[in-house]
Amino acid sequence: MRSFAVHHSRCLLVFIGVALIVSVAGCSRRTSPPGADAIVTSAPGMNIAFLRWKEGLTVLFVDDVKGGHRASGSGSTDNPVDTEIVSAGSPDTGGYKCQLETTDGKSAICRINGKEYDLSKGTMFVIKAKGEQVEVHQLKRDLMKIPFDAHDCKDPIEKDAEVRKLLGLGDLPK
Repeated sequence: MRSFAVHHSRCLLVFIGVALIVSVAGCSRRTSPPGADAIVTSAPGMNIAFLRWKEGLTVLFVDDVKGGHRASGSGSTDNPVDTEIVSAGSPDTGGYKCQLETTDGKSAICRINGKEYDLSKGTMFVIKAKGEQVEVHQLKRDLMKIPFDAHDCKDPIEKDAEVRKLLGLGDLPK
């Protein structure tokens, strides 16, 4: 009888130990970093890539670069960093590649063609093609005022006088 009680106690201790390990492992589940929603569209004389994280970060790229435009992102439970790539044309022939890295969807490290930009100085980038180079202008705008919609985002961007000037588009017709 004593042997049964000892065996029963050991089984109970093993069961409690396994349950504890399983519950601790369940508490330390990894999650993917927050990713951005992206819009890639165009308007007369300009291309637009608009990224928005539900956590609050919003970044806008407006350019006149020829060639394909794309925005893509990647994140995983194995890496706490979400990486978003916005590109136009080829960086070697007058295009650009922007890499945004965030762990929280509120702030990010931003590099355009390898040069780092401080997003506290503005989250709107106007990129002008200059032969085999690009000219990057960083502007401070309240991007929450621009609708996050492929059609409706165009109007406020097209009407921004500084954007028009930087891209050489001239004044809007009256």
